[in-house]
Amino acid sequence: MSAIMADVSVSAAFASDNAAPAHPNVLAALQRANDGPMGSYGADPVTERAADAVRSAFDCPDAEVLFTFTGTAANIIALSAATRPWQEIFCSDVAHVLVDEAGGPVRLSGAQLTRLPSDDGLIDPQVLARRVLGRTAVHHSQPRIVSITQSTESGRVWSATAIAEFVGRAHGLGLLVHVDGARIGNAVAALGGNPAQAIGDADIVSVGGTKNGMMFGDAVLVRRPELFDGIHFVQKQIGHLASKQRYVAAQFEAMFADDLWLSTAAHANAMAARLSEGMTALGLRLASPVEANEVFVAMDPEMHRRFGDTYAVHQPDLGEPVVRFVCSWATTDADVDGALATLCGLL
Repeated sequence: MSAIMADVSVSAAFASDNAAPAHPNVLAALQRANDGPMGSYGADPVTERAADAVRSAFDCPDAEVLFTFTGTAANIIALSAATRPWQEIFCSDVAHVLVDEAGGPVRLSGAQLTRLPSDDGLIDPQVLARRVLGRTAVHHSQPRIVSITQSTESGRVWSATAIAEFVGRAHGLGLLVHVDGARIGNAVAALGGNPAQAIGDADIVSVGGTKNGMMFGDAVLVRRPELFDGIHFVQKQIGHLASKQRYVAAQFEAMFADDLWLSTAAHANAMAARLSEGMTALGLRLASPVEANEVFVAMDPEMHRRFGDTYAVHQPDLGEPVVRFVCSWATTDADVDGALATLCGLL
């Protein structure tokens, strides 16, 4: 009992944007979706409206939209539908699809997953080109798709120019492009609010909802459906074709109404900027630029342990003394001030 009580006393305010509560508009939308019976497996007006909202936001009226319970599922569905067992998926050395999905993309697709060196998740197009051009016909896995993350797992944002250049180079190499957009709202907000520019000419996009105000749920935006034959069967096989899909879709409809998803993301980004500025003022060293809603700061193990008595924060690489703070739509000025005061007391 005492251990449980101790856990409760530790704040999860900066543990992850997954730890944030659902936005009130989402809860209200779920209540509305619960008003009487509706068609199952997406054959309902809520799902239709939500899909249209996602298409409209990213300016791709001919895209298909699939709804899933998790971002991991969205990524696995996208990559598995694109590949065959003799083919190859490229990603950065910090990609979620590589280090945080328990081998799911490989398990389901049978394809090889190849890591590329990166600058906090940003991949140089020339690095990709060297790997692709080094493959031969029979003896190597055949390059098929590259997955990039926007914003990256290290909190970096691909600029509109950089992502356009990268996607163009990948297409020129004969590759498809997947964007893991678990935090796509934060990237769009950081880039000034144009969703289409944030994904470039990518072929398929995982659109995050869970980390940005929703109770649960992500989406797959299939911009070129003809290149992902069978994607609906993959969705069904891994258990993410929800019979009561309206409860996932209703959340997207709520968040995309009046660009709420961008307002919540912009708030999270602003809180991260405020937190990072305070850390710098205290003399702490930021491990990477703060461009979205994540802050990575150098912190020795003892300081991390003591800070952890009050706030739960994550050390992504146990071999590197860097700790991650994540802000969300629900982060307040008081949360930031409290964390900074605690840090100040440990210095």
